[in-house]
Amino acid sequence: MGIWGASATPRGAAHDDERKQKVKTINLLKAAVATLVAGAMGMAGVASAMADTTRVDASKLGAAARQTLTVAANQDISNRTLRAVPLAYYSYAQTDGTNITGFYLVDAGKAGAIADALTKAKIDTSKPANTNIGYAYSASNPMVWVVQNLLDSTNSPWAGRLRDFLDQLKHEAAVTGDKGTAFAKGADAQHMTASVRPGVYAVIDDSTAGQASIIMFNGTGIDNKTVLKNGGKTYTLGTVSYKVHGTTVTKKITTAENGTVENSGATAETAIGKRVGFQMTSKVPNWTGYDRYYYAINDTYSAGLTYDPAKDNMAVTVAGKLLTRNTDYKVTTENGRFHIIFAPTTNDQTTASDIVAMKAKFPVGAAVVVKYDMTVNRNAVAGKADTNTNNVEYSRNPNTVADHATTPGQTDRVYTGRFTLTKHDTNNAPLAGAEFKVYEGDQTTTPVRFVKSSDGLTYRKADLTESTGTTDTVTSASANNGVVTLTGLDGKYTVKETKSPFGAVSILPQFTLTIKVNQSNGSYSISQFGQDLNKLASLNTGAQGVTVVNARNIMDMPKTGAVWLTMFGAMAVLLAGAGALLLCRRA
Repeated sequence: MGIWGASATPRGAAHDDERKQKVKTINLLKAAVATLVAGAMGMAGVASAMADTTRVDASKLGAAARQTLTVAANQDISNRTLRAVPLAYYSYAQTDGTNITGFYLVDAGKAGAIADALTKAKIDTSKPANTNIGYAYSASNPMVWVVQNLLDSTNSPWAGRLRDFLDQLKHEAAVTGDKGTAFAKGADAQHMTASVRPGVYAVIDDSTAGQASIIMFNGTGIDNKTVLKNGGKTYTLGTVSYKVHGTTVTKKITTAENGTVENSGATAETAIGKRVGFQMTSKVPNWTGYDRYYYAINDTYSAGLTYDPAKDNMAVTVAGKLLTRNTDYKVTTENGRFHIIFAPTTNDQTTASDIVAMKAKFPVGAAVVVKYDMTVNRNAVAGKADTNTNNVEYSRNPNTVADHATTPGQTDRVYTGRFTLTKHDTNNAPLAGAEFKVYEGDQTTTPVRFVKSSDGLTYRKADLTESTGTTDTVTSASANNGVVTLTGLDGKYTVKETKSPFGAVSILPQFTLTIKVNQSNGSYSISQFGQDLNKLASLNTGAQGVTVVNARNIMDMPKTGAVWLTMFGAMAVLLAGAGALLLCRRA
């Protein structure tokens, strides 16, 4: 028995009255059942015009009849465990010879479960969405009301009253305990099919490992017809979309202290001890249909970069609203890696997040922006990129929160540079014992501190953690042809010689240079050079270093330097004066 009334066929006037009532009921159903749209419901309403229709033979709707129900995906689902659980069967249907123009439903033994799920979903069945529909809610055949009134949830993210109902229905014992009809591989790996009695079905993905779909809802075709005409609209029955989803994450460098950012934020250059600002952008994944949902962003960085959670320099926003650390998210760290876990729950890395429990703060599709700093440390190597790579981790199986998918993000690169000091006398012989101080920019008050190598040929810029064992003086050596390397530097520096091997008789040079890194390949050079007045410093071939000469006396000074120019000027004045005196005497 369905909503048609008695199953026996009436006679006489009573027969005419019931026949008229059936026609009236069909017409009401045609105008009402605009529901099971592909995706959310897989069905649609019934046409309002019923001209030239033919009733489908009962044998094509009965227990022995079969229609194909198809699950379609954009990925390989051939190894998924799917079952079709009947919720209602077609007890009546009609077509125009090509299209389905009307149908009627009868309960498939799930009335109690359906009614219970509607109650738990807090759906008010006393208020139909369409007041023109003549069917009131009936607990004995509730699917009629469902297909007439739960008309939302048809498109991604599939949220709405229908989804609320399905989220409850999937936990009902009548559904979980019904083995239903298993799906098998269809025409290809992206389709699975089941041969079922014509009706309306819940499609359950029981896969416990790997990506799985949330519960699906669909109606089969009728008499091998899958097109349902509803006035001017057309719907396709018999196929349901496999409902999976993911999200992405991007990254860029936003700032480089005393350095530069290039390649749309993919690369930067700066010195050891300086901060680099990063920004990661993601979207809250579609948690619709999940009881629990894990969401995290992971960041992996090389040895030359340091993330210090103690500085609490991270800012996280969702939909433009600032989140509270350790409440809305937490940061966990390990060697060379940190994790931003949203909506934290426990310390279990696989289950420590549930954004469904905090869904008001994590609306589906909302923009997630993470800003944070890292510091270039002592392990940075000039010419070699220090990398920072991220990914986003999220639930992929509604059956278990511990099964995650990971989508890679981007890799950003941070570079540092270096230059050499070559110390010679005027005869090009290496000199040991000359002392220099290096200053950032144009200032000469606070020298850069270095860590000296054991052989005295390399000075690495000290990082922020090194307070002992450092020096602010670079001393030349005669070894290695007088070449000393200063590394971990970038940008503009002032170099000042403070002590000559020849003592107080020497004139000490001061010059500037700017180190620039080619952020495409990591090569470095001195891009700008400000020579000292006496031209004791000169840029080397290849522009990767500076040669500084110490003169033993004034006579060894470059003849084009300021000292000799001053002497030449003084001599010119003296000669001019002597000439004038001679003319005066002659006069």
